[in-house]
Amino acid sequence: MEPSLTLYNDAKNYPRNVADRNLEPYALDAICHQLDVQAPRLFADESQAALDFLDLESSAQDFWPSRIKTAERLREHLGSLPPSDRRDYRCRFLFIHAAHSRDKLKISQQMLMLCFTHFQVMPEFIDFLFPFGFQSYAHDFYFSGFRQRTKLAEHRQNLTPDATATEKSIQTCYSLKSVEPSDTDGWSIRHCAVQHSFEMKEVRTSWIIVKGDELLKRRIESATSNRGSYEASDFKAIDRAFEASLGTHLIFCDWSAENWRWYINFLEDNFQSMTRRAFSAPVHVPLPPAADMDQLTLKPRTNTQRTDRSTFSMFSRTQTQVTTKDDVKPALKHRMSTPQTYTNPDTGISQPLPPEEDDDDDDDYKPESSLNADDIKIGDEHQEFSFSKLRKVHHIAEKANETVLVLKQNIIVLAQLRQYYMSITKRRKFPKELRENCKDAIDDFELRIEGLENDMQTQILRLETLLRLLEDRKNLLHSILDYQNTQANRYSRKSMFTMTEDMNDIARKTKIETVSMKVITLVTLFFLPGTFISVGRSSLSTLMSTEIFQTDYTGPKMPNPYARLSPLQIYLALSLPLTIVTLLFWLGFHLWEAHQEKQKRKEHKAAGWQV
Repeated sequence: MEPSLTLYNDAKNYPRNVADRNLEPYALDAICHQLDVQAPRLFADESQAALDFLDLESSAQDFWPSRIKTAERLREHLGSLPPSDRRDYRCRFLFIHAAHSRDKLKISQQMLMLCFTHFQVMPEFIDFLFPFGFQSYAHDFYFSGFRQRTKLAEHRQNLTPDATATEKSIQTCYSLKSVEPSDTDGWSIRHCAVQHSFEMKEVRTSWIIVKGDELLKRRIESATSNRGSYEASDFKAIDRAFEASLGTHLIFCDWSAENWRWYINFLEDNFQSMTRRAFSAPVHVPLPPAADMDQLTLKPRTNTQRTDRSTFSMFSRTQTQVTTKDDVKPALKHRMSTPQTYTNPDTGISQPLPPEEDDDDDDDYKPESSLNADDIKIGDEHQEFSFSKLRKVHHIAEKANETVLVLKQNIIVLAQLRQYYMSITKRRKFPKELRENCKDAIDDFELRIEGLENDMQTQILRLETLLRLLEDRKNLLHSILDYQNTQANRYSRKSMFTMTEDMNDIARKTKIETVSMKVITLVTLFFLPGTFISVGRSSLSTLMSTEIFQTDYTGPKMPNPYARLSPLQIYLALSLPLTIVTLLFWLGFHLWEAHQEKQKRKEHKAAGWQV
């Protein structure tokens, strides 16, 4: 159906200006609103526009390609001129591209509305455009579907002078996805949107293909070239043109079913390469046990060599150089007789100690030194099982689930497309001659589509098996990482237990030394006053030897007051009070300190601490 000049002039009101529509006004308003909202990220400026056409005019023998970059040139190409100046066409392809799959389409909003008005595209096709456009991450990527409008009887929409009768036409639009090689991630799932219109009376075919790259454009150009499967004469007769339309549909259907086998092989290879050694590789302890705790406390450290930080960063540390197997000593010095709590004799505060573990796979009579140096791996061997590898396996599982969804959506769209063409040919108003002449082509179309559906069902079965294997391997990796974590915690507890015992020994020795220091302090305090009295601080001579304490001393005017006292009496009178005062001061300070410690213990007990 050729649009009227009135519709061309009213292109900015698309999709409300579509002559043949079945949507209610509120549905059209919703589509228009969403189109305006998404327009900034969907459409590029007119200066960046580039539309590719592939046209077969009525009198031409070959398809003619052209690229349109401005709205004015687009109006001229579409034929928005008086009817006498228009160029009629039998088949027209419009390709809308982007720089890449997540960039803006190379078409302005004005040019798109002009094109869609010219082709009288059904408004539902707008929904298939929204997954395109500029986006940092995939937006509305999983939307897919099939829409159709079938008119097998002519009628008028209204009685306006510009109104034209709607011809017998078939109009379909759908969205498909496929996987293609990518330079960055190896493979990438990409989508395309297709709109097709077939007018039976005028034998006119039109296509709109929206895709990020030009892959489908090249395939259409190959099919319509001199060496291709289509000839210009195929679009003159209605039956040949109808068969050509079915063949063009198959180009898009074949694209949607290709490469899935190789993409799934890619996922399987990555999955197997990351998890295959989970069945055979030895599971090493990520953190070595405390080797010879005396080296950590009483001796200088052994030479250490810096290694790369392990992927399992919770237990990363530098690797201690181990020379012989005898260097790895038992972590536990006591067995079940070891008390479960440790009490500080000075403060009275108790702290729990880790209990001794008895694993089923350990020999009760075999010392812990059976864990030799070869079992302690921090480098490449430890990276066999890491949390980052578990995340990669989870990423593969997400990709597999995504692929299952895409394949199921493709199968649904292909089934709807196949059922649609099978159903319209059985309608009473479908041209009988066309049905009879195209029966073989329709049957072949059905078989081809069913074959593609079966191929994708087979790939879904592979993916379901892969997902089950992924789940099992993820559980296995979880178990290995949990085992490594448990063993690392176990050796950490043993090391801490040994360190606690060493600290207990240090505390016991400190207690003995503290008692000795207290005795020394007490003796010093006892003799200090007497020493002070007997020795002068300034001259380091005895205080008792000064003239004031001499019995025969007489001052210039006064007699000696100490003459009647013996030297021993004078010494005791001075030293004993000072000694008593000093000891009382020390006792008061000691009692005050004990009181403070008692208050702290009460506060700890009130706070719920074990004291």
